[in-house]
Amino acid sequence: MTANNSIIIFLAAAMVVLSGCQQPVIQPKRLCPGKATAQQAAAVLQLQKQNVQPIMASADCIFSWCDEKGKDRHEPFDAQLRFVPPEKIFFKGDKLFNEIRFGTNETEFWLRVKPEMDSYWWGSKILADQCDQVLLVNPAQIAEALGIVDVTPDWTLMYRDGYDILSLYEDEKLKKRVYVNACDYRIERIEYFDGYGMKKVSVELTDYWAGDDGLMVPSMIRVGSFDSLGTEESSVQIKLKHIRPFPPEKQKKKMFQRPGRDGYEHLYRLNENCEFERLQ
Repeated sequence: MTANNSIIIFLAAAMVVLSGCQQPVIQPKRLCPGKATAQQAAAVLQLQKQNVQPIMASADCIFSWCDEKGKDRHEPFDAQLRFVPPEKIFFKGDKLFNEIRFGTNETEFWLRVKPEMDSYWWGSKILADQCDQVLLVNPAQIAEALGIVDVTPDWTLMYRDGYDILSLYEDEKLKKRVYVNACDYRIERIEYFDGYGMKKVSVELTDYWAGDDGLMVPSMIRVGSFDSLGTEESSVQIKLKHIRPFPPEKQKKKMFQRPGRDGYEHLYRLNENCEFERLQ
């Protein structure tokens, strides 16, 4: 299993929340008109981004992926999330003696998984941004999974079925697409594309939670990764709960410092070729 695939497995966490046989009653979707221009859309989304506050939450998660033998795997675990916008993230999941730990600060990102992989990946965020067409998951996408996307007026805008759809192109190739509900103007889907214009990752954001002090974050997050043929090969759902403000006095500096090796057998660092090289 490659390091890149392991990162997708990390993000293949899911919460199974549906039970029972009663068929749900589907209410008609309310359609609202969209914004007239990309500039107007970008202005609203930028204002929402500026108003994001530090949050803390717990989460119910399940890993879901297909192993090397073709068998579907599902691994549940509990997690803790801390987020200080725009760049500091702390995510730690535990099951018995296992650890899944992901984090970012202003300059670095890291991921540790033990004991299944006993591996530790890390690198600079500058390199990760330069390698976003190669990495299956870019650290910046974790913050975007909380509904925070940096949309600028140079994106293209179209309206369809109650959604403003904003697309980012680079060198005439589609790089990112964002679906915004035109009624409440919350982001409900983000799609990422590779250098060939194929969808690589899709993030669905639902059940936005309106809490104290103006908090507004999606409580259900689903991430799917796709192979070169466009088939979803792994997925993740994370159910956030107990979402609340993250007080300044609890924002310990150590929480957002890259941890030491701590006995991990395999250590990898992202290099300038957008590859995770093995370190001694």
